Amino acid sequence: MLAPGAPVHIEKLADSLDLLEDRVGDLDVTAVSTAPADARFISARLESTNIGFSTAAWWVRLKVGNPADSNRLVYLRQDYPLIDSVDLYQPTADGWQLHSTGDRKPFSSRDVEHKDFLFPLTLPARSETTFYLRYSSQGPVDINLSLLDPTTLAGEVGREQLAYGLYFGCVFMLLVWSGLVFLAVRDVAFLAYFAYVATFGLYMLVNTGFAFQYFWPDSPRWANSSLIVLLNATIITALQFSLTILRAQDYTPRLFIVARVLQVLALVAITLVPVFSYAAVVRPVTALILVSVCFMIALGVISLLLGSRPARFYVMAWGAFLCFSVVFLLKNYGLVPHTFFSQHSWQVGALLEMILLSMTLSGRMSELQHQSRTDPLTLLGNRRQFDVMLPAEFDRSCRNGQPLSLLVIDIDQFKLYNDLHGHAQGDEAVKIVAQALRKHARKPYIACRYGGDEFCAILPGTSDASAGVLAERLRAAVQHSLTGEETVTVSIGYACHASGRFESAVKLFEAADAALYSAKEQGRNSIAAFQGRRSGDPPSVKDDEAVDVPSAG
Repeated sequence: MLAPGAPVHIEKLADSLDLLEDRVGDLDVTAVSTAPADARFISARLESTNIGFSTAAWWVRLKVGNPADSNRLVYLRQDYPLIDSVDLYQPTADGWQLHSTGDRKPFSSRDVEHKDFLFPLTLPARSETTFYLRYSSQGPVDINLSLLDPTTLAGEVGREQLAYGLYFGCVFMLLVWSGLVFLAVRDVAFLAYFAYVATFGLYMLVNTGFAFQYFWPDSPRWANSSLIVLLNATIITALQFSLTILRAQDYTPRLFIVARVLQVLALVAITLVPVFSYAAVVRPVTALILVSVCFMIALGVISLLLGSRPARFYVMAWGAFLCFSVVFLLKNYGLVPHTFFSQHSWQVGALLEMILLSMTLSGRMSELQHQSRTDPLTLLGNRRQFDVMLPAEFDRSCRNGQPLSLLVIDIDQFKLYNDLHGHAQGDEAVKIVAQALRKHARKPYIACRYGGDEFCAILPGTSDASAGVLAERLRAAVQHSLTGEETVTVSIGYACHASGRFESAVKLFEAADAALYSAKEQGRNSIAAFQGRRSGDPPSVKDDEAVDVPSAG
């Protein structure tokens, strides 16, 4: 019973409804409104109105009283838009007036152009009116009715439109961000993420009813088929993103094969959409979604245990999505009642997941930056890294008044070594030097492959004497790494910047390189310190003469 003159906003009508299950689906409004069928109605509860998947037709009886002295317009709203057929029977003096709609009928069949089903009802003065609704659907049957006056409805719709605008605006921003980053860096992980956000965003437009309202209002068949197509496309793109960002083919090859199988199953499901009914396909697809999400979490956990840096946010993203997805799927199966949280849990979980995945991609950006400054053969810093770090450490040395030493290392007679033993063994020689540098020139030292067979080690806070000790350790480690004809030796020159000895980082490098030349003049497989300027060299330091230091080896 409505209060006279008061605003109408009955958000949940579940306690005011009566339900009747028509298992055969052959009852009409005359039958359910008269004996004996009318006696089969049972009082509804909140949990019983979310029926889930059902092959039966469901009748709803609703009594609304208007004690006012004048007629009153109210709107009956069915909040879940993915129901095949919703018929409302309104009693009139001439019988029953039928309002027939549903997402299996053109959008123009609706009394009000809105993504949900809105029925305008005129309640006669000083009377009680009994309405009947008939629901049937190949998907979940979710009876979620509310009653509102026009003013309240307008305010509620406005707030919802704002919330949906913010939601899809966030999705669109993630889409634009990933697309622009892909165009900038050309990394396929960003393309896979772009495809995933695009397919899932389109699915959410279908799930909320906006796609049917604005994109294909005259194609109800496609409106239903698109749900299955986009769900499976989302599975395919999500798995592809997972394989790419976690480099599954390299680190978890068996799980890579499992992911490919799941992608094939999703692709098969898409091809079955024109052949089988929606009801026959939607349940296996729902199960495939749960299996795929659980698989992606397992893939992320295993990758995390194997040391994958992007896996941290990845596991958090899919874990959150799984929790919210379970709530939504339980609602679809009628195991939990229709509430704001259960109805929108998948949307909230998806947005949270996509944001966390974008943070995973931010880690990918760091990884790409690291790769751009890493030598692929030795995994040391490359020439670009050296060119950035040496000036930075030189400036820090000047500011803090601490010494900075630099080693320049060259493999002896590397061209001849390659000619005698082949380029594969030459690569092994390069790796041996890199291994020695990783062992003896750890952080805060910075080891780089300068190019070809030449290496550098930047040694912050290291004196000339300590640099000499380290240089000898490196020389000895390389010499003893192989025996026989394949023995590798190196020559090392080093210089130390202290008390403003060098004018710039370039001068420091020139000094260490000159010391390397001295080491080679000594017969190779030796080290030399720069203590002055060689005759004929351009003036690069403030010392007046050059002194060659014999190798400690």
